[in-house]
Amino acid sequence: MRNEMSNRINGPMGESRTTLLRVGVLVVIAALVATVVWLGARGRADDNGGTDNASGGSSQTEGQNVSVEQVAPDTAPADGVVIPTGAEVVDGHPTRFPATDLGAVALQVEVAKAQVGFDYDQAAAVAGLYAAPEDKAVFEQRARDAVALRRQQAGVPKEGDVPPPASYAVTPIAYTLEELDTGYYAVNLLSYVTLTTANGKVSDGLYAGTQLMRWIEVDGVGDWRLVQGSDEDIDHLVSQRQPQAVAPGTPEYKRAGWIPINGAPQ
Repeated sequence: MRNEMSNRINGPMGESRTTLLRVGVLVVIAALVATVVWLGARGRADDNGGTDNASGGSSQTEGQNVSVEQVAPDTAPADGVVIPTGAEVVDGHPTRFPATDLGAVALQVEVAKAQVGFDYDQAAAVAGLYAAPEDKAVFEQRARDAVALRRQQAGVPKEGDVPPPASYAVTPIAYTLEELDTGYYAVNLLSYVTLTTANGKVSDGLYAGTQLMRWIEVDGVGDWRLVQGSDEDIDHLVSQRQPQAVAPGTPEYKRAGWIPINGAPQ
């Protein structure tokens, strides 16, 4: 089924349980294929950090299938790949990523980093900022679904203020990249995830999620945007078995072809 898949989650005591998760609601919005491996748990009583608000709007989409420069390396350099930054910032979030394949990776990194709070409106605003105009409503709803699940996982109320020390942090550490068409990529991102519950239990994990990115022009301005993709594209990605959440330095990590991100913990 397009919007659901089975994921294996390892608990802090070494047990494992299989759950059916709606794709895309754990870390990144609207992920097509996702796996999670929880590494362990501990106690902590830190306060939860604040969240930024973001807003975005667009009206006209143009320039599908625009050629972009291929700059991503075929093999992982020893010190990792430097991910480019956006040329502009909108409400604290980078935009206007370069028209290169690594620009698509940069968008995926920012999406993952931005979707970590417990604020429904903030999450939907970020989704609206980064999604293609025709897919904006879908990504906004998936972002709200992500917040609902994070609140449930953290043991906090479904609505209202979130008591400390509950928090959710994501650190992207590696990626893989597949060109599906001209100016159209599937970006797989591996991230460290730290979930702190309302009672101070901290679970550290690894998350792997896939997003579809297309270079488009919105109101005459080119940038990378999140897109839903066709059923055929999604079936292709599922059949190809996207890289799993595995620890850096392991044989599985190398076999999966993960490319480390420069400056990220490994």
